[in-house]
Amino acid sequence: MSARGLHQGHRPTAAGPGSPARRRRSSAADRGSAVDVRRAVGLGALAALLLLPPAAALAQTATPAPATTAAAPDAGPERTVQPLSVDRKVIPEAVRLGEPFVYEIRLRHPPGQRWELRTPRDLGGYELLEQTRARSDGKAESTTTYLLKMALFELGSHVLPTLTFDVVDASGAGVARIDGPDIEARSSLPKNADQLGAKLEDIKPNEDVPVRSWRLLWWLAGAAAVVALLWLARRAWLSRPRPALAPGPPLPLEERTRQALDALEAEGLPQRGLQREFHFRLNGLVRAYLGERFAFDALECTSGELLREVERRALAGVDPDALRRFVDQCDVARYARGEVPVPACTGALAFARSLVDATGPRPPPTAPGPPPAPEVARA
Repeated sequence: MSARGLHQGHRPTAAGPGSPARRRRSSAADRGSAVDVRRAVGLGALAALLLLPPAAALAQTATPAPATTAAAPDAGPERTVQPLSVDRKVIPEAVRLGEPFVYEIRLRHPPGQRWELRTPRDLGGYELLEQTRARSDGKAESTTTYLLKMALFELGSHVLPTLTFDVVDASGAGVARIDGPDIEARSSLPKNADQLGAKLEDIKPNEDVPVRSWRLLWWLAGAAAVVALLWLARRAWLSRPRPALAPGPPLPLEERTRQALDALEAEGLPQRGLQREFHFRLNGLVRAYLGERFAFDALECTSGELLREVERRALAGVDPDALRRFVDQCDVARYARGEVPVPACTGALAFARSLVDATGPRPPPTAPGPPPAPEVARA
């Protein structure tokens, strides 16, 4: 310890704050902290160097390109246009709450202008229901009339909103603003509402509203389509081609001819005055029978040819004289249009039947049976 320290009255201590040992320990700690700080700074610088290229590229990408075009100049203020005159009218001037009224605007302007109403955006307590526009042109001026159907939903006196019009003429586009007139909205309740106990009702809650649906009609249409398909299927089934039944053996010629003669007699043509038609059909039946029975074309023969062919062939069972009388009667009735009495028609029909019976095939003879046994006399 120095003399100055003793003179000043300091007393030495073993390990005081100002002692050399304390200062040495503090210096060592400071040197360790400085090393830690330098090490942290080095690591931070290394991380910054590693992250520098991506950050620089990102900064370069984010840097806006220089503007190549100059900003467009301001369009300037809108051109204001005023009509020659304007008439505004509210019909009626006082309305009930929510009751529709008509706001009429009549604009007089030069003929070269066209006035178009901008659709109002915010009408406050008003509601625009519909609008109409009409224009009439004169020599010196034109008139454009707008009829706005509106409704007011606030009580008291109000001013209709200012309307904006777009005006186009030879000078370009312009804007006109028309202020609205006054209108008064009255309550929809009567004056003695308090005495009657009437009052405005609050907003009702949501209710289920029936919506028109076509579902039932679709179901009915589907059912009708199914019924139609079933009917068409049944009709197709009933009209399907069925296998033809094998025809039975044809009737003999004489049987078919007798049936035709019976059918002709059942019609009763002579009794109805149709002797000519009766003889036409009877003559055809007899000729068809003779041609098919004896194998010659009797239908194409004339009356004379038929008689000569019958005589030439000497047909068995055919009486030439009776056949001649039959043919002559048929010719008189068919071509001469003679009046043949009903008994003569009956006789001609009987001749046809006797001809079929006489020329028909004969049944084969039956074989004779064994003779009866002789009776033995008994004693």
